[in-house]
Amino acid sequence: MAVFNLVSFIGVVQAYTVLAGLELALPPWLLAAASAIWTVLFGVITVDLWRLKPWARLGTPAALTVYLAQIWAERLFFGRSDYVRVSTPFYAVMHLVLLALVWGVLWRGKVRRAFSA
Repeated sequence: MAVFNLVSFIGVVQAYTVLAGLELALPPWLLAAASAIWTVLFGVITVDLWRLKPWARLGTPAALTVYLAQIWAERLFFGRSDYVRVSTPFYAVMHLVLLALVWGVLWRGKVRRAFSA
């Protein structure tokens, strides 16, 4: 997620002048700021997951849930294209599967023991 948001941040920064001239639902600076914040947050979480820090096991599903909530808020409140309406069921299923997978893996007994050692 950190790499994805870093790529998003770089893309917004590179195309900032073009994006600023378009009638977007959200200003480009907000997209860049959100991507930068999520890049740092998911980067820190990734490093601490690797180090088996106990907070990272709890922080990962929480951060992912908040991140997906932000995506859905942007999608539902600011999405203007027909693509948003058509692709919503697909993304709903994919995001629910992702949440179930992350929450399920990080709450397994062996994983909890690894992070508490």
